[in-house]
Amino acid sequence: MIRFTNQLTDKERKEAKALIASCQANDHTFREPYLSNMLNFDSTMPTFFLYYQEGELLGLLTVYADNEDVEVAILVIPEYRRKGIARSLFDKFQKETASYPIQSVTFQTEHVFLERHPDFISHWGLVEDAGTETWLGRDRTPYTLDFRSDVKSLLATSSYLEEIAQLHHQAFSDAEETFEVSLRYIAEALKDSNSLLYILLKEGQVIGLCTVDLSGNSNYLYGLAVAEAYRGQGYGSYLAKSVVNQLIAQNDKSFQIAVEDDNVGAKHLYEKIGFVKQTQVVYLKQKE
Repeated sequence: MIRFTNQLTDKERKEAKALIASCQANDHTFREPYLSNMLNFDSTMPTFFLYYQEGELLGLLTVYADNEDVEVAILVIPEYRRKGIARSLFDKFQKETASYPIQSVTFQTEHVFLERHPDFISHWGLVEDAGTETWLGRDRTPYTLDFRSDVKSLLATSSYLEEIAQLHHQAFSDAEETFEVSLRYIAEALKDSNSLLYILLKEGQVIGLCTVDLSGNSNYLYGLAVAEAYRGQGYGSYLAKSVVNQLIAQNDKSFQIAVEDDNVGAKHLYEKIGFVKQTQVVYLKQKE
C-alpha cells in the first residue's frame, strides 16, 4: 500500500527517520531528505509517498519543489530492494502530481551509492547533472568564540522579514527568480516549527543570515549568507559558530551543512571552522 500526503504525522516522521537511518547505515550515505513541505511552491501538492507492507514502512519518496523543477529522493529498506518498490513509488508520484505544473524531475543521490550500484543510472534511464554538492558534518564540540561587540547573533522575528528577504534574494536568487520567491521562503521559515532562522545584526541592520532545519537526525544549516559589503571579514564564520553553540545548548544533535562544489570560498570557510566532508551529492536527470 502506498500512502501519500503533504505533511507527515509524528508517527510517520518517526518511521521515516528510522528508514533513512537504516539506508544510511547500509549505504554509507549521509544526506537526509527534507521532511517538510515548507518551501514547496504549492503546499497542497503531495510531498511524501510511503510504501507500507503489513504495517511496516519499506519505502519513502520525498519531493522538494521550491519551484517547478522538482527534486525527488527515493529510499528503500536494503533487504527489500529490487522488488519494484522504488518504481512503484515513482509511478505513484507521477500519477498524483500530474495536475501540478512540474517542468522537470531530478533525482537526488550520492556518489557512494552510485559506486555500489553502477547499473542504477542506466536502469532508470538517467543522466548525471554537472552540478554536485558536498555535505559536511561536525560533532557537538562547542566553539571557543570571542565576543564581538560590533555584531549580535539572534533568532529572527517577522519584523525583519523584508530586510532578510532582500539579503536572501541578493545572495541566492538567479536572474529568473523574483523577490517574492525569497519573501515567501523567509516567511515560511519564520513560521515553521521545524526551522530556525538566525540573523547577524550590525548597527541595527541585517548583514547575515543562517537557517537551520530541525526535522532530520542532525541540525542542518543552510542558507548561510553575509551581505556583500561585509564578506571576507569573518562575519560568516562568526555567525556559523554562534549558531552551532546556541544549538548545542538546545538539543543533542550533531551538525550538517551543504555547499555546491563550485563554491570554493564557502567550502573553505566550512572546513576552516571544523566541518569535515561526509559525502558528495549527485543529481540525476531523466533523458530527454
